[in-house]
Amino acid sequence: MMHRMLAVVFLAAARAQNCEDGQTCSPQHVSPNDMGILMQMKSGSASVSHAHAHANSSSIGTYVEQVVNKVTALGGSHQGNVELAKEEVRKLALQLAADPNYTVFNMSQSGMQQAFQRIIDEMEEVINDTLVSLDKDHKEFDIMIANIRKCGLNLAASNVSVTEMSPAVMQLGLNHDVCRNVSVALRDANHSAQVNYYGHMTNANIPDCAQNFAPGTCPATQDYSLEAFYDNAIACAASVDAWAGPFHTTATSLRSTHEAAERAVIAKYQECDQAQLTYELGFCTYRTELIDACSALDNCYSSAVDVFQKTKELILKSNTSRHVAFIAARQVQCYVRVLQTDNLTMAAIEACDFTKVDTSPLKLTVPSVPGKPACDVSLVAQHPCGAAWVAKHYQDSSKYWVAQKMNHRTCMPCLDQGGTLQIDQILPILESARPEEAGNSFA
Repeated sequence: MMHRMLAVVFLAAARAQNCEDGQTCSPQHVSPNDMGILMQMKSGSASVSHAHAHANSSSIGTYVEQVVNKVTALGGSHQGNVELAKEEVRKLALQLAADPNYTVFNMSQSGMQQAFQRIIDEMEEVINDTLVSLDKDHKEFDIMIANIRKCGLNLAASNVSVTEMSPAVMQLGLNHDVCRNVSVALRDANHSAQVNYYGHMTNANIPDCAQNFAPGTCPATQDYSLEAFYDNAIACAASVDAWAGPFHTTATSLRSTHEAAERAVIAKYQECDQAQLTYELGFCTYRTELIDACSALDNCYSSAVDVFQKTKELILKSNTSRHVAFIAARQVQCYVRVLQTDNLTMAAIEACDFTKVDTSPLKLTVPSVPGKPACDVSLVAQHPCGAAWVAKHYQDSSKYWVAQKMNHRTCMPCLDQGGTLQIDQILPILESARPEEAGNSFA
């Protein structure tokens, strides 16, 4: 009878720990048959041949009943149940080890072995549960680390140059400088063509006699309208004819050269102005993309790391509880195996107390937080059309076209954060559109 009662105690202790975390365990009731045994023990109706043994068994029965009530009433966390069950089982083992009647039973041959084994198996399930929980926490870490790294992957997927100036934008700036450099040569070529053309036209070297064809308009020495000077007029006409042909040919050629040079330099000025505008718009677009990309990275990274740190704290607490449950379950198994023997001793119980449980299977690997990818918004701290920007890109005399006094069009500023231009940025643009603004000289 005592053996069956102990089986009920151990089964109740094992069942009590099976509650899920955060739930309240309902007491696990023993079977009517087992409860009947307990009631018989409590009422003293069990028959024992020796009066002292009867009294002692009744005392043990009362204690066992108390253990049953405690273990079956356990509630709260999964780990707490196992720890409390361990304490109750240990107390019971100590109580029975001190009872001289208990040691006379042949435990290895009793009907309690199956119940003992069930307790051991159920404790093994608790141990397996802790290992499953550990695996889930490791997977949770993997997911959180992947989410942190995803911030960098999203940044890379944006195709925005975040650690150095955009090569595409730099190429636009180079295109503008090259265009302005070429315009210097075209400007100088146009100037030379203009000088040659104007010089030819202002120094025509018309034969002096030609003035005699229109008396009164020049200080004519002869009046070719008079018959006396007809021969002279014919001779003069021959001189004028010899002069006019080459003069006309040269003049038209110089004029064509000048006009072509002027068209070329005007077209180049317009091309360079467009290249400048394209450069400024390209830079402003890149600036917006870079600021947006870095802002998105900041938000993503800080949020993902915050989730990691908060979840890490919970996992570390869970890991502590896992160790408590794991060790308690191993010790319950140890106490039960001691109770299974035919010679229950205090030394055997103390061996369970002081044997170090191997918790290496519960080793929790906490990953390091990946570093935040670089994203440098200082690359666009200077932008169109700030004073520093203009000085660097349009007033640097180390640039050939700047040293050659080539002008640039009025700068087009980037939009402000609200997506609009400021009044002090619009006025210079309007001023540059006025017809009276000279701009680059074609000559």
